[in-house]
Amino acid sequence: MIPLRKKMVLCLLAVIPVLVLAGYWTWHILSAESEPVLADDAYQEVDWLQLRELDLVTGKIPAALAKLDGQPVKVPGFVVPLEDDDQGLSEFLLVPSPQACIHVPPPPPNQMVMVRMSSGQAPKRSWGPVWIRGRLYISTTDSQYGKISYKIRGDSAAKYELANSQG
Repeated sequence: MIPLRKKMVLCLLAVIPVLVLAGYWTWHILSAESEPVLADDAYQEVDWLQLRELDLVTGKIPAALAKLDGQPVKVPGFVVPLEDDDQGLSEFLLVPSPQACIHVPPPPPNQMVMVRMSSGQAPKRSWGPVWIRGRLYISTTDSQYGKISYKIRGDSAAKYELANSQG
C-alpha cells in the first residue's frame, strides 16, 4: 500500500504539468488577442500555391513558407462555416475553391486553414470569396474536420476584390 504522502506527491506530479500548460495557453491566448490590428499593408499576401508547397508525406516546409509562420498574412478563399450564425462567423475553415467541403473526401491538409477570428469584422455567409487577414501558424493537426495544416488567428475579413477592380 502506498503511503498518503507519496500519493499526494504523485498527484501533484500529475497535476502540475497540466496546470503549467493551461496557464501558458491562457497567457498565450490573452496576450495574442491584445495585439493591435495592423495596417492593411503590413499583411503579406499568400496564395494557395504557396500553401500547397508543404509536403504532406514528409512534413517538410520550404524555407519561404516557414518564414510565414507566426507572421501577418492576407489569404483569399472561401468560407466553410463550422457554426450556424448569420451575423458573422468566429470559427470556420478557409479553402481555395467554392466546391471544397469537409465531407468525404475533404481537401488535402495543406489546402485547409482553420480560422478563429480574434477581433475585427467576421465574414458573413453571403459574401462569397473573402480576404482573411491575421497571423498564420503552420501546424498540421487532426480535427473533427480532417487533418488541417494551417491556422490563422483572424484580425479581419473582407469581401474579395481585386486591387484593380475599381471603376
